[in-house]
Order: sequence, then structure tokens, then C-alpha cells
Amino acid sequence: MSPTVLPPAPEDEKSDEETPANTGVSAGSFRVRNRRRSPEFTPVVMAAGCGSQMFELSNDRAGKTPKCMLPVANTPMIWYSVNFLIANKFEEIFVVVRQGDKDVIESYLTNTIRKLEHDVHIEYVCIEDDADLGTADSLRIVAPKTKSDLLVISSDLITKVSLSELANVHRANNAALTALIAPRYSVPTPDGRRKRNKKDDRDFIGLDPEDDRILYIANEKDIEDEISIKRGQLTRFPHMRLHTNLLDSHLYLVSRTTLSILDNHPDVSMMRCELLPLLVRKQIKQIVNTNYTVFADRIYSKKQDTDEDSKHPDEYFDILSEPESVGCYVHHTDSFTVRVNQLHNYIKYNKAVSENMDDVIPKNGENCDISKQTQVGKCSRLGNSVKIAEKCSFKRSFIGNRVQIGPHCKIVDTVIMDDVTIEDNVSLTNCIVCKDVIIRNKCTLKDSRICDGFEVSSGSEFVGESLVADSEIPNMMSFSIYNSGQGSDAEDLSK
Repeated sequence: MSPTVLPPAPEDEKSDEETPANTGVSAGSFRVRNRRRSPEFTPVVMAAGCGSQMFELSNDRAGKTPKCMLPVANTPMIWYSVNFLIANKFEEIFVVVRQGDKDVIESYLTNTIRKLEHDVHIEYVCIEDDADLGTADSLRIVAPKTKSDLLVISSDLITKVSLSELANVHRANNAALTALIAPRYSVPTPDGRRKRNKKDDRDFIGLDPEDDRILYIANEKDIEDEISIKRGQLTRFPHMRLHTNLLDSHLYLVSRTTLSILDNHPDVSMMRCELLPLLVRKQIKQIVNTNYTVFADRIYSKKQDTDEDSKHPDEYFDILSEPESVGCYVHHTDSFTVRVNQLHNYIKYNKAVSENMDDVIPKNGENCDISKQTQVGKCSRLGNSVKIAEKCSFKRSFIGNRVQIGPHCKIVDTVIMDDVTIEDNVSLTNCIVCKDVIIRNKCTLKDSRICDGFEVSSGSEFVGESLVADSEIPNMMSFSIYNSGQGSDAEDLSK
């Protein structure tokens, strides 16, 4: 299928300052129109999620730490999405937050933006803490505040994708919605193969191989026994390919047409599992249940014009009942893309982000007191005001702010959050240590997580356990970090 060439903008819409150098879209930039005009897309960061799959990490003694403020490579994860938008020259950003989380999120973003001297305005859209609202409900709140299409991004997304490429796909197809998909990140084994972790929730994404139109999309946890595809759909799209190794990154470009459809369906609350499947069904119904051919979201009659053309079938008027035709597409990217939304991937993604996002995350922090007899590997990162005694060893680990570590400690593949105290002769391997934890001397922990405020008594040994504060007996919950299982490629339903 040949690419669509978009017509030039009318003369009366061009700015006097536009030149060939600044009106095009380059590979490393994203077009945002002149300040005096509305932007083409208005970005919305979804940061109101409760983090149900990472709840124990965000369960703070003094209340509840927002999931979006959990550290990834020593940086709160929300900064990656906000910085991504700033790097693409957006000057105004909406951030959807819970009312109780607003102060801590706003304080962090304001201080960080001021420190880096970015020129950007953030407007916070607050949702009541006990409100049962989904991402689609949040879009209904934001939509009246802007006249442009929306760029919706999850606060747990970390990516290096070129946003201009995604926008070009959206424009070329005049799409109602365009989603970013990427290969699911996995660490290669010594023999070069990549294995899927069986704990990952797979996305089932059916695509038309001709134009990457979305024909089916669902998450594994939403499918009970089997996948059902209507006969009419397979007749129209006999070569639909169902992918199970792709990640729906939760980065979407959403048109005003989609927002109008959303207003007409007040029962739709969630964007990913309700709105997107609704759009896909509408799109396929428009194409299949008609005597007319729909190509690139335009209607063409199968026969030449005749006097009988005034007598259109009812299905034709069904298509015209929508303000515009509905087309849902994807943009593939091979750029680094992960979603930090599952506990078993947390350590792995900390290491992956450290390796791939070096230009975004800070180097070792300030005011650190590190003994000269301590070894810190090049893949490890230290926060601010860290104090480490002599003869310690750190490999592929992340140490938060105001952490104190005694002598003769060995820390490997571990994430340590803020305000943690570790005494002497402690060994941590593949562990998550949350805020305000105290680990007494001569402890050995492997494949475990220690939740906020827990005190590990001297000489303790734990393997594969979750230690929860204010419990007389630790919660003996199985906890594994490593990948397992065999990955899979696309399945051709035409065979």
C-alpha cells in the first residue's frame, strides 16, 4: 500500500514565521504549532492509577505512595513520560492525578522542571480519592479543556520512540485512534534467545497486514476460554494476523471523533479494555455490514453512478450516522519501550532503563560519603546523601536517597528505596527494599522484598519471601524475579 501524501495547509492557516526548515517533521522532533494557535495534539498523562499489581511497593506507612512516584533507576517513573513530552516541545501538559496524591506529584514535578529550567505549564486534573473512575472517564473531563486531538500516555510508560513517526501514521490514515505497539522487552539468554515470562499479561492484537489496522485487541486476563472472531470479519480480512508478543504501550493519539463517540457511550469507563474494543467493533461494522467498499476510511461505490444511486441501502446510512468514519491503527516501533506496571518485572526494568535511558536519568547523587574501599559497579546508581562504609560491593543495584549502609555488605541486582538503614555484613541478592526499612547485621536475603517500615532482625535468612511490617510472622508469599517460559510470534489465522 503506497503512503498517503497529505495536502499542504491552506495559505490562510500558515504562520508568517513558518519556513521549510521549521514546518516539516524531522525524525527526532515532533511538530507543535505556533504558540498563537492551538497545538495539533494536547498531551494527557494518566497518573491516577492505584497500581494494583504493585500495591505492596506503594503502600506507605504514612498513607499511600502514588504508583507513578515509585523509583525506576532512582527516578520517579512519572518523570519519564513528562520528560518525553517536554523533549517533543510540548508547552502545556495535563496530568490526571488522585486528589490525595496531587501535592507530592506537583511538588516533585515543579521542583524538577524549575531545576532543569524547562518552559512548560502543567495543569493537574484531580479525581476524588474514592471515585471509581477509569481512564476513559478522565478523558471526558479533559476533552472540554482543549479543541485539539489528544495524546494520551500512561505514567508507567518509558520509551524512546519517535513521536513524529506515530503522528505521521495518525495523520496519513485520518485515524480515530492510533496506538503505539512494541516488542515486549525481554533479556536474551546466553544462547541469544529471548524467553517470555509466564507471569506477563499478554496482549492479543489482531492486525490487517496490509495497513496495520486494528481488527482485534484484548488482554490475556480478559479472555476466558477462547477467542471469538466473527465470520463476516474474517471474510473481509482473511489474512488477519494475531500477535501475542507485542506490547500495547498505552500511548495513544485520540481524535475528536473518538471523543464524540465516548460522549455517546457513558457506560464506557476504561480506555484500554472498553473504549478501544468499542472503536474496533464500530470500524469493522462499518466495513463489513455495507454494500460499499471502505478504503483508507473513505466510502466508494462498487458500481458506477446511476439514477438508482439515490436509493442507498440502509447500511450506507448507518455509516453516515457517525460524524466521521472510525479507523483504528497501530504504529510499530523497535525503540526501547517498557511499561513498569508489574511487580515481577520491577528489578529487570530498573536495570533496562538504566542501560537505555542514560540521557534522562541522573548520575550518582550529591553529598555522598562512599568509602574508598567500597566497590560500586558501573551499572549501579546512588541517590543523594548516601553513606556507605568500607569493604562493600555493589553490582547492578540502585540505592535511593539518605541510605546508610554498614561495612562488609554485598548488594547485587537489588533496588533500595529512600531512608533505608543496613547494618554490617548484610547480603542482598535480587531484592526490593522499600522505604524506611531497617536490616540488622549478618542478614542474608535473596529473591525477596521488604515492604515499608519493616525491621529485619539480626542473623535472619530469607529466600523468596515478602516481609510486611506490623506482622508477627512474615507473609510467606512466593516471589520470583527471573524470566521463564517460551515466547511466541504471530499466528496467521488465514492458514
